[in-house]
Amino acid sequence: MNSFRYQLDDSSRKFECPGCNRKRLVRFIDQETRDYLELKFGRCDREQNCGYFHSPYQVDSFKREQINYQKPSEVKYPPKYIPKALFEKSLGNYDQNNFIRFMRRHFDSETISKVNDTYKIGTSLKITGGCIFYQIDIKGKVRRGKIMVYNSETGNRGAINSVHCQLNIDKQYYPKWRFFGEHLLKDNDKPVAIVESEKTAVIASIYFPKFVWLATGTKSTLKPEYAQALESRSVTLFPDIGAYQDWSAKLESFSAFCDISISNLLESKSGVFEKNKGLDLADYLITRSLGEFQ
Repeated sequence: MNSFRYQLDDSSRKFECPGCNRKRLVRFIDQETRDYLELKFGRCDREQNCGYFHSPYQVDSFKREQINYQKPSEVKYPPKYIPKALFEKSLGNYDQNNFIRFMRRHFDSETISKVNDTYKIGTSLKITGGCIFYQIDIKGKVRRGKIMVYNSETGNRGAINSVHCQLNIDKQYYPKWRFFGEHLLKDNDKPVAIVESEKTAVIASIYFPKFVWLATGTKSTLKPEYAQALESRSVTLFPDIGAYQDWSAKLESFSAFCDISISNLLESKSGVFEKNKGLDLADYLITRSLGEFQ
């Protein structure tokens, strides 16, 4: 059976982008050797602000290899979940967590304590300032942990890493991707709202607590195979500015198992400046008081 030998890495590892020189490049991997291709082959995840994308299939030699490529029989590896002790140990040390330090500039301690407990936000002691957003599935298994370093004053995102990477666990043992916040769906019949970034889900949950807020983690991981826990739920998508058309095109694939719609709130409220910046819902909300939404 033919398949693509060279594919974008689906782990959370990022490299310096040749286009914008920020550590946001997702590189292509050789599925057969598990090695990365040259650094020039990849896609910047700053799709609106940078847009760098260079595929190996734009090169004749790679095209010729692909024509006769037969995908090897898939070997299934047992997923390695994040150890419970490590997960629980990380739930604290918030003075060293840049995301929580940023949140303290906008919200009181009671509100922050509540979202920490709700989303089980962790702190990395290996990566200075690192915040851990865990992917906990509806059965309570801690599947993955994305480590993000934010600017504690502006909330801007910096370096990205992962708990599995820090534990030197090979990518083939990574559990399948899940939306951030999936564990909140258990025994909860609230309508669901989905955004791209974990930061946005956390902040939006403070302003709009009538929703269960989930995050895809990246623009490209809005996929039905990662969202089966949404079966029979009422779901609204809140795409970032510039992502409305892409997310709209995916509605049909979700409509088979959930009642799904999409909001054009950001597109309708944004001007040229906001669209050039590719702002998200958190950028819109954080400048407003909670009283405006209560």
